[in-house]
Amino acid sequence: MIDQIAGNLDSQTAMPTIHLLNKWADQFPQPTEVAPGEWETGNWLVSESRAAALIDHPIHLHRKKVEPAFLSGTIAGYRRISYTSPKSGKTTMRTVFIFLERSVEKAATPTEGWTPAGTKFVT
Repeated sequence: MIDQIAGNLDSQTAMPTIHLLNKWADQFPQPTEVAPGEWETGNWLVSESRAAALIDHPIHLHRKKVEPAFLSGTIAGYRRISYTSPKSGKTTMRTVFIFLERSVEKAATPTEGWTPAGTKFVT
């Protein structure tokens, strides 16, 4: 199941966090800077309830599971879009996160807990 909880990696803050795997490949959505310091992710298979719960919480984008994030920020909002897979032809609702970049040390995360879709949720 995509919306599984990966585990608690930061027990001091217990803040919900999402990590997205943004490999340089066609099958992974890439972030776009829509205004200075304001970014949108590509579209991700994340439920609307999960997306709403992540507003005002951290987001980290990674190129590889074992590397620190290349881009991090705080989720300011999200929007839902209809997405049709070019491989299967199946249409699903996807989430695009809107976030404000933070110029802090980019988070690293253990390799365990990533979904096949390239998402990882931490609470």
